[in-house]
Amino acid sequence: MNEASNTAAKDKATVAKKVKDPLWKRIYFAFSLFVMAVIVAHFTWLACGSAQWKLAKDEDGIKVYVMKAPGDAMLKMRTVMEGDYTLNQLVSQHIGVGDNLQVCKEWIPGCKDFKRIMDFNPQRGYDRDLWRVEVPGPFDDRELLISTIFHQDKATKTVTLDVVGMPNSLPHTPGVVRLERIHNQWTYKPLPSGKIEVALIQDVGFSDVGFLPYPLLNLTLVDDSHKFFATTLRSSLLEDKYVHAKVDLVDLEDIR
Repeated sequence: MNEASNTAAKDKATVAKKVKDPLWKRIYFAFSLFVMAVIVAHFTWLACGSAQWKLAKDEDGIKVYVMKAPGDAMLKMRTVMEGDYTLNQLVSQHIGVGDNLQVCKEWIPGCKDFKRIMDFNPQRGYDRDLWRVEVPGPFDDRELLISTIFHQDKATKTVTLDVVGMPNSLPHTPGVVRLERIHNQWTYKPLPSGKIEVALIQDVGFSDVGFLPYPLLNLTLVDDSHKFFATTLRSSLLEDKYVHAKVDLVDLEDIR
């Protein structure tokens, strides 16, 4: 009888010991599982993607497409609309009239500084600017050293403006993270209707340098791109300084 009692007591003690494992061990185990799940999800996300444009939003005459390319954590965006604009009106936002801190603040949330490094050169077809964007803590500010490169198809009059990063052409600013990868492309295509198709492809490596949570960035890109076209871009194009702008380039006459 005593032996049976001792065995039962030992079993109860074993159960009690298992239940009373230190809290830190259980937290550590749960945290380890979480980290493993995040790592698996990260590499699964990196590996996926069709590298094809897919329509994500179609409202207010504005279409937003997304592309997920294998190996790239950030989504690429393509936003398209049509309007009664002139090529001078559109191009002047990037060359000449629109090159200032005010436009930077209107177009990029958190923009705090703009420096003109090189004025647009009609012979070379490009300029160079340095934009600085304030990022909420604990992250460092970002800066974009970019060149806007102008090209126009002589037959169709379609204008392409490639905004490309030139990250190492000037010394880096201490305490600020310079984006290594940026290639945004504006396309202004005259249509048979007399309107112009305005398209913007955005390819910016926000998460490539420093730590920024790319899942949160990806979640906001579609709505932010649509909002920018629907509000900021459309309203700014109606300003007199753009409507009556004249850019000193050969084939930007009003083709309508």
